[in-house]
Amino acid sequence: MSTAKIIELIVMEGTALILLAFAYLIGVKGRLELIAGYNDKTAHHVTDKAGLQRLITRLCLLLAAGSALMPVLTALVAHTPHGLAYAVGGYGGFIAGIIGMVMLQARDYTS
Repeated sequence: MSTAKIIELIVMEGTALILLAFAYLIGVKGRLELIAGYNDKTAHHVTDKAGLQRLITRLCLLLAAGSALMPVLTALVAHTPHGLAYAVGGYGGFIAGIIGMVMLQARDYTS
């Protein structure tokens, strides 16, 4: 295994573990203060705290799954520069789509 693959594996799996920890802390422990922009000054804008909690937990779980699977994807298709570009572009598109979806759905839980 090359050094680049080992670094990719460490970074992506580390990211997945951090996101899983955030999903646990927000979803199970109810630590809403870990959500960016959520604090005592902005809490009154949230109309459905449980819904926002579920939404951000799902976001963290989806991003963790995508990050965990990225090394597998690059191992399967990144044998050429075009394959690597497709894998990285697909991962970026996945992240942009998930974040866009969450931004739109977050409007349902805030005023």
